[in-house]
This record gives sequence, C-alpha cells and structure tokens, in this order.
Amino acid sequence: MIYIYGSGGRGKLIKELLIRLGNAKKEIMFVDDKKKKFKRTNYLIKRFNRKKDQLFIGIADPKLQIKKYFYFKKKLKNIDNQALIDPRAVLKSNNKIGKNVIILENTSIGPNVVIMKNVFIGSRSIINHDCKIGSFSTIGHGTNLAGSVKINNNCVLGISTTIKQNINVGSNVIIGSASNVIKNCLPNSKYVGNPCRKIS
Repeated sequence: MIYIYGSGGRGKLIKELLIRLGNAKKEIMFVDDKKKKFKRTNYLIKRFNRKKDQLFIGIADPKLQIKKYFYFKKKLKNIDNQALIDPRAVLKSNNKIGKNVIILENTSIGPNVVIMKNVFIGSRSIINHDCKIGSFSTIGHGTNLAGSVKINNNCVLGISTTIKQNINVGSNVIIGSASNVIKNCLPNSKYVGNPCRKIS
C-alpha cells in the first residue's frame, strides 16, 4: 500500500507521479484528517506495514509538513523514501538528492546541485549549477534559480519566481509568485514583486 497524507493539490501531484513511475497497479490511498471522505491518521497508524508500505506527505505548508513528518517518523519509524523524479526531468552530473524529494516533469537540474530532504520542486523549474536547496522547502512551478543560489530550510518560492546568481534566501522565507529576487532575503520574512521587496 502507498499512503499519501494530505489530499490537496500536492497530494494529487504525488499520486500522478507515482503512477507515471510504474505504480499504477499498487493501491494508493489518501489519508486526510480534515476531510471526512478520506481515512484518518489513526487508520494509517494501525494499518501501516513498515516492511511493505510507503508514506508520502503531500502537504505544502512547511510548518505543518515538518510537524506531520516528525510525528509519523516517531510512530512509524521507516517513512523515508528514495526521491521521486519524473522521467521527463533532466538531471546533470554530480547532484546530491535527499530522501522524500519530489521533482516534477520538465524540470532541469544543473550540475553540482544539492537538494536536501523533503523538498518539492514543481514542473518546468530550472535549478542551475551549484545551487543548494534546504530541507522542507518548496520550489513552485516554473521557478528559475540561477547558479550558486542557496535556499535555506522551510522556504516557499511561489510559481515563476526568478532568483539571480549567488543569492542567499534565509530559512522560513516565503517569496510570492512571479517575484524577481536580486538581493539576499532575510530569514523569517515575506517577499514579493519585481524587483522583489520585503513586506513583513
């Protein structure tokens, strides 16, 4: 059994990717505490087989994702999976990709890129050479990171964000869709616009 915790947009994208990677014949079940039509956490805890089953966390909010990840890690132990990489993505040489990473279709990953655990990279994104993406971060669809960009932990980059080379984005940063980032971003902040500016 493959369980996906969270039945929203990200959970559905994970299911589609699992099917494209050859899991169409396996049973895939959504688990969602907020929606009555899906099974709840207690159901998953009781039935999860550590030797056979897989769990993917399909939650976009980094804080909630982290909370649920460590909750399930404590309860179920073995929930880390090899990265799910769409066959239509292009990966260059010497990349390091952590557990539970999701990379969607038509994304290009340049050489010497480091992607830590529990990162989600949307479709048609470009991650250029020598970038580093921290754990529990989300790279929105169509995002373009120039060379040597560092995204720290727990960040959310909105759809079609562009970040110029050598930029550092601090931990817990949210960047709005279609923003153009030309300066470093301070931790625990929100940024929007072209050029990107801090709003909180």
